[in-house]
Amino acid sequence: MNIEFVPHMPVMEAEVVEFLRLQRHDVIFVDCTIGYGGHSNAVTQTFNRQDRLIGIDRDEEAIAYCRNRFANAEFQVRFHRIGFDDLDQVFEEEGIEAADAFLFDCGFSSPQIERPERGFSFLRDGPLDMRMDQRQRISARELIHSWSEQELGEMFKNYGEERFARKIAKSIVRRRQESPIETTQELADIVISAIPMRYRHQEGIHPATRVFQAIRIMVNNELDVLRVGLQKALDRLRPGGRIAALSYHSLEHRIIKERFREFCGRCICPPGLPQCGCGARAQGSIITKKPMKPCAAELERNIRCRSAQLRVLERFWQSP
Repeated sequence: MNIEFVPHMPVMEAEVVEFLRLQRHDVIFVDCTIGYGGHSNAVTQTFNRQDRLIGIDRDEEAIAYCRNRFANAEFQVRFHRIGFDDLDQVFEEEGIEAADAFLFDCGFSSPQIERPERGFSFLRDGPLDMRMDQRQRISARELIHSWSEQELGEMFKNYGEERFARKIAKSIVRRRQESPIETTQELADIVISAIPMRYRHQEGIHPATRVFQAIRIMVNNELDVLRVGLQKALDRLRPGGRIAALSYHSLEHRIIKERFREFCGRCICPPGLPQCGCGARAQGSIITKKPMKPCAAELERNIRCRSAQLRVLERFWQSP
């Protein structure tokens, strides 16, 4: 990898900057998924020596790239190779209690997709990996070969919302009994062959998209990490601070929407109770009344962002 330049386009960069470039002193901005630093570079354009960027990512290559990219920054910069579900550890190491702004970008970067050895893409043949953090023991290959047919089917249904989950799981198990499944292209071919011909291109996406999504989510525990990380960020958000979250599929959309609504006082009691017993109390407001989506010009430049949704929450300056 060329550490001097990575061709990656941050999704909805202008909108993220609009919401997270706060007009205050001594700003602490936590980019929970700093990746290759595109959003952080834009947000910190007005930072001075008293402001601080904290960049978090599980990807070793992304952290190494950002260390180089921000080496001459005129503000404070710290990086942590860790999952954002461990925000408490990051804050302890930084010696701080709260931050002014958080960004969560649930997507993955162009270098991860385009480098075959990372194993994320069915368009470039490479080993079945899909680990954001190479220190993890379980890769996509281990998962595909160790899970039962029922477990695979449930994963494809629950995390990929795949209509033909059972047929695909059955085909994978049958194939691995004959010989190991080693590459992304082998897996994609198995998935495609299990889907009836007339359904393979109905949704305008590659027929293996949902299966690869499900495996990637499970390998990296993405949904649980998102739930925990969002809650910890909400707990550590300063008065008047903001959290921006970019999501790319319905499972992520739902988690972010629910967490934000709970923070803003939505009652979570079971229906039918005579009065609220959950103690719901509004601590902030969602300032994007509807999720924002990429504009037509951005879609022309980067079709991969077509499913992106941006939600932004602001904590009250004082409790109501």
